[in-house]
Amino acid sequence: MAVISFKKRRWHPLKGQEPTDFDRKIMALEARGALVPTRDLIKTPEQIEGIRRAGLVNTEVLDTVAANIHEGMNTLEIDEICNDVCAKHGATPACLGYEGFPKSVCTSINEVVCHGIPKEDDVLMEGDIINVDFTTILDGYYADASRMFIIGQTTPEKEQLVRVAKECLMIGAEAAKPWGFVGDIGNAIEKHARKYHYGVVRDLAGHGVGLKFHEEPDVEHYGKKKTGMLLVPGMVFTIEPMINMGSWKVFVDEDDPFGWEVISYDELPSAQWEHTFLMTETGVEILTY
Repeated sequence: MAVISFKKRRWHPLKGQEPTDFDRKIMALEARGALVPTRDLIKTPEQIEGIRRAGLVNTEVLDTVAANIHEGMNTLEIDEICNDVCAKHGATPACLGYEGFPKSVCTSINEVVCHGIPKEDDVLMEGDIINVDFTTILDGYYADASRMFIIGQTTPEKEQLVRVAKECLMIGAEAAKPWGFVGDIGNAIEKHARKYHYGVVRDLAGHGVGLKFHEEPDVEHYGKKKTGMLLVPGMVFTIEPMINMGSWKVFVDEDDPFGWEVISYDELPSAQWEHTFLMTETGVEILTY
């Protein structure tokens, strides 16, 4: 007697309703082996507007940092700026207390790839490059973005790294198409970074966002086309490539008592830019400008 195995379907039409053309398209791709989103990853118009409002606050936070960041300030002062802007809008910082993270923003200087913890004795110096990564919660909705800042004048090598990292973000966004795949994003980013012999960090990724801090899918910044999850209109996710001047490998600082700070393996500089994106019928819309 033959044994028939049934694979659990991820996508289901709304209960009690006939499948729409949208449903049929997703189910047809799933039947061909595609990893498809679950219905809860498709945001409603009301949810999208909530995420958009959170994005506006998040942008104001980073704009305020941009207007005030300078040589001689410490990263704890950046944390205070972020908290003040958040409080003004009745929003809260998602990082604070998240799995033990002790501050409201990530401040990652030079070879610190990500998750740098603000400290009074981390004083910004001429030539430093720093990533400021902030996630806002407003009325239960999340928006996540980060920017690079150059303190005063830096080396041509660091300037190029910061520029190319931003290009990688926008090239990845351009590769994100409705009914394409997450792997298309990573493939485009990796190709661009390799032109400069840079390493693309593999141990950390972008992610779905909006109703939670981290949702499906994982958005890896390297890989092959037509792999990963299907990208469907209504999905909201971050793209946030971490580009290292040297090796793509990283390690966690053993001296960090919280176990958060990620450093490039060869301790060469690293740069990262991030936006929260909405997938539409024609491509992505940035929700954190």
